[in-house]
Amino acid sequence: MQPRLNIALKACRSAADIINGIYKTKSQDDLRTYDHIDEHLYIHLVNMIAESYPFDKNDILGPTNINITKIKEKVNNINFTSDINNRDEYVWVINPLDCYQNFINKIPLFNITISIFLNGTVQASLIYNPVLDQLVTAIKGEGAIFENKKIRNINSSSDKILYVIDDRKAKLDLDNILHGDERKFGSRSAELVYIAEGKLDLVMYSEIDIWDFAAGLLICQESGVLVTGSKGKNDIHESRSLLAAKESLHKKIITQLS
Repeated sequence: MQPRLNIALKACRSAADIINGIYKTKSQDDLRTYDHIDEHLYIHLVNMIAESYPFDKNDILGPTNINITKIKEKVNNINFTSDINNRDEYVWVINPLDCYQNFINKIPLFNITISIFLNGTVQASLIYNPVLDQLVTAIKGEGAIFENKKIRNINSSSDKILYVIDDRKAKLDLDNILHGDERKFGSRSAELVYIAEGKLDLVMYSEIDIWDFAAGLLICQESGVLVTGSKGKNDIHESRSLLAAKESLHKKIITQLS
């Protein structure tokens, strides 16, 4: 997986030059006019990957939420749950800008993410903040790495917690056990990195797309965080929901919601 991950990083750093050239020279008002930058960045990333790596029947670029008309000869916009789970090819899932709103509002909390699947399972992932030049990577079975150091969620606090929950009903149902404060950062990939590092204690999404969770999923798993669908089942892809927490808190959440 390392050669593929190296190609992904090369593509990310190239796209970062484009992002930084815009972000650091334009005003906030100017940035709001870049409503197609995600499409532009996606095309750039795909072209960089395709030119740098000898793709064959074992590598597929897709799926994505970006309009792929301009690069349809290089991208297969396949459906994850019906297609990828049964494929023995490597499938690259690319999110060129998570999150766009932070980008246009001059909040330096957005990432380029790339994940590589095989048989429906993430084998390698990368989350790269182009402005802060911060890189997080993971390879299945080899751990998650942030700035050349392994990430382990060793947060043992059982008192006040920090959490992200996007479901109002679930938040109300958990009110009597959520002794803490809510934090939302806009970028879901950043939130998943934070829980992997132990900076957040609980992340819960009632609806999330593959390009938003794929990279953070493996990083959380490799750091020791328990990640399931929101009902505690191993069905994140099918339910498009996600619950991430250390095991003791995860069990407590599932019990409360049952």
